[in-house]
Amino acid sequence: MKSQRNSKVIFTSSCVSVMGFVNISPYSSSKDAIEALAKCLNIEYQNYGISFHIFHPPLTRTKSAEPLPVPKEFMVDPEKVGTGLAKHIQNKSFIICHSLGQKIQILICYLFPLKMGKLMSKMTARYMTGKDKR
Repeated sequence: MKSQRNSKVIFTSSCVSVMGFVNISPYSSSKDAIEALAKCLNIEYQNYGISFHIFHPPLTRTKSAEPLPVPKEFMVDPEKVGTGLAKHIQNKSFIICHSLGQKIQILICYLFPLKMGKLMSKMTARYMTGKDKR
């Protein structure tokens, strides 16, 4: 990669690394570590033409997301996420998202991390309480 002088590495992060979320502390902190790694490597390798980026996918409708206590309406189709990443993969921005809406949501999470984490946790708890009563 150093000899090419024009390389890109993309790590996958998560919105929860920015805002936090109830009952997923190990996952959230591991994603936050990836973000810190990408930032440091970006600085360390800038003179070699190697850039490091973070992909922030939305909550995606996958098998691993099935057990999460989150409304399915909040989840995005995996094909849309993959198509969006392919469309935006050449962006020079540090943060890469599959859509403009997702990018705005992520930026709001960076601006108001605790407020967004608490809001999303409350919304999920309300959803689960209503679901239990059905």
